[in-house]
Amino acid sequence: MHRVRWVLTLGWLLLIASLYFDPVTKFFLDSSTTWSPFRLDPSSYLDPTKCPKIQGQCVVQDPRYMSAMIWWTIIVPAAILILISVGHEFWRRICPLSFISQIPRALGIQRKRKVVDVAGNVRWEVVTIGDNSWLGRNRLYVQFGLFLAGLSARLLFVNADRTVLGLFLLGTMLCAVLVGYLYAGKSWCNYFCPMAPVQLVYTGPRSLLGSEAHLKPKPAITQSMCRTVDPQTGQELGACVACKSHCIDIDAEDSYWAGLNDRGRDVVAYGYLGAVIAFYFYYWLYSGDWSYYFSGAWTREQGQMTHLFDPGFYFNGLAIPIPKLFAAPLTFVVFVAVFVGIGRLAEKGWCNFQSVQGRPVSSEQARHFMFTVFTAVSFWTFFTFGARPWVNRLHPVLFYGFNAL
Repeated sequence: MHRVRWVLTLGWLLLIASLYFDPVTKFFLDSSTTWSPFRLDPSSYLDPTKCPKIQGQCVVQDPRYMSAMIWWTIIVPAAILILISVGHEFWRRICPLSFISQIPRALGIQRKRKVVDVAGNVRWEVVTIGDNSWLGRNRLYVQFGLFLAGLSARLLFVNADRTVLGLFLLGTMLCAVLVGYLYAGKSWCNYFCPMAPVQLVYTGPRSLLGSEAHLKPKPAITQSMCRTVDPQTGQELGACVACKSHCIDIDAEDSYWAGLNDRGRDVVAYGYLGAVIAFYFYYWLYSGDWSYYFSGAWTREQGQMTHLFDPGFYFNGLAIPIPKLFAAPLTFVVFVAVFVGIGRLAEKGWCNFQSVQGRPVSSEQARHFMFTVFTAVSFWTFFTFGARPWVNRLHPVLFYGFNAL
């Protein structure tokens, strides 16, 4: 697994490097490469009757690179497919951010605090985040807030600007390393990672092909829990430092039910669907039609950050004078709030409906049912849009095959 993690991490670094030096993908975009489904025909992206538009104007595209398209429309959707099928435990074991957050531990340079016991003995131990600390109690709000900030950053700064995207990814990696230095265990994954709410939503009690840790005898080294290898016997050993109770990396089923009523849990479950819809719908709200999104022009748009103070909404030829810098975050706030409200009302409605039918359910059962419904709808919504800028260019057999999958 160490070798697999190193390969994936180096592959991620190679992709980041390709954002700055990419002599390969331009051939797939070149109009003379007739066999490529990604080629850009100058007549199609410069002709006002054919080109993808933003507020009635043709998008100025960079025809030399498709690294950003690979990242946003292939790698990110692939991560969602892994989470929903192979599972959280597999993803956590291959995630480059989870891996590099452990570098300080591997080097033995983690921050430690002085602890004096009742007998006056002094020891130094790695710092953990308490469940009752502010961060322990509000971690879901923190992570979901970072997730929404990341989506807003994509729409405003990161989607098409390769330099900013590279810095964004490198900065995220450095944050993971810093948290790994400051705190023990998988604190980055459990308390800070913006991807964690997505993992929480799609994993549920466990994934489609996930193992059943809750049925295994205790103690056991289960799922993606922290572990090490005995250098003499070569056997895996548990290395958990109890950085979080009911840890999803030890037992996803136990973690799900124990945290079903945690602060912010319903905000994540219901707000995630609102965030997905808001993210993709904003392309239409901003540009005025769907050509900007489905063409993939947003991954090649030149001067993305020069439009921050352009009108952020455009309806039927009418620009709404709210700067894009504020319009994009506002869209997330509105959609998340609406869907959280819908989800909470649906929970109560389901309880009442089942009672009327003579099949009363507990509030936990109603919440689990609605979490499941919202997760399914968010998955369908994501793949209605998520990979389309490249899937739509494929041969019809591959296109319909993707839909069938």
